[in-house]
Amino acid sequence: MNLYSNHLILMLKRLLIYVNRYVKLIIGICISVVGLYYAFIGIDFTQLWTIIKQVDLFYGFLALFIIIFSNVVRTIRWQILAKPIDEISFKPGFSAIMIGYFGNSVLPFRMGEFLRAYILAEKTSLNAPTAFGTIVIERILDFVGLSLLILLAIIAYPAEWIDQKIIIGVVALSIGAFAFLFYFNEIKKLFPFQMDKMKYLNKNPALKIITFFSKIISGAIAIRSTNKVMLILLYTIVIWAMYCLSTYYALMSTGITLKWYQVCILLISTTFAISIPAAPAYVGTYHAAVVYVLTSFFAINQLDAQASAILIHAIGTIPFIIIGAWYFINSSVSIKDINQKKIINN
Repeated sequence: MNLYSNHLILMLKRLLIYVNRYVKLIIGICISVVGLYYAFIGIDFTQLWTIIKQVDLFYGFLALFIIIFSNVVRTIRWQILAKPIDEISFKPGFSAIMIGYFGNSVLPFRMGEFLRAYILAEKTSLNAPTAFGTIVIERILDFVGLSLLILLAIIAYPAEWIDQKIIIGVVALSIGAFAFLFYFNEIKKLFPFQMDKMKYLNKNPALKIITFFSKIISGAIAIRSTNKVMLILLYTIVIWAMYCLSTYYALMSTGITLKWYQVCILLISTTFAISIPAAPAYVGTYHAAVVYVLTSFFAINQLDAQASAILIHAIGTIPFIIIGAWYFINSSVSIKDINQKKIINN
């Protein structure tokens, strides 16, 4: 009877996990549909196609080159971040980043970051959780870069386009997260107990989870062991500057010219938009953000805004899907290899 009960409980847990995943996926798809409806309501496809055919290819390809090259800089930054733990050569690092973008663009549940960590673990001596920890610090650095972008936009364009309390919150959170990584060991000393030695956590599943998060943290706090913090921050600024430039030239290819701080506002808005749960490749939420900002803040006509939304999104996703797919096909990893159990046991 006890064995039957345990089996039933296990089945129910698995069912709840699947239901939770697919409910999130359905909600994300619904949000994307709403975003697409908002962005393209009343669209004239004939006129839209006319605008797209008239795109200035020079500026379009320049935007494409810059956005791809930004990931060369991202790879170099990742190499510096991970160096205290392990040497990452350029090719495995760059291919892992591209595969990560590919995963985020075509797979549900934003599996790209896990895929990226798993790929790197396959090609280096890093384990997947530690590799994921370095990705966590990367995202925190990106958050710091976004905060700087927000501050620049506020200084140059002090309009009520965003609530001041949100600005203060974002900046404070990014500084706090960055400080936490540097002083994590000191914070940990404030707690008199060791989690892995607590009796009720010594059971196998709990201990595995603790070990898993411990490895993530060891990867995340690796930045404390580097003497190149300022160089890392410089690379972060360069990456975000390249994002701005790519967006600027993508807009120019459709005949829209914005001031630099207006491009910053657009980039900030789309960055927040893609954090909303949606279908793979941020379809809908991204387009809605571009159309809303261009038409509401900068008085761009609806049709030009719609064309720009399609073009900027295409430049930021299609090349990465193609490059990432090529690297993924040529790797020894399959999608079924990426699951929670394997990553935790890695």
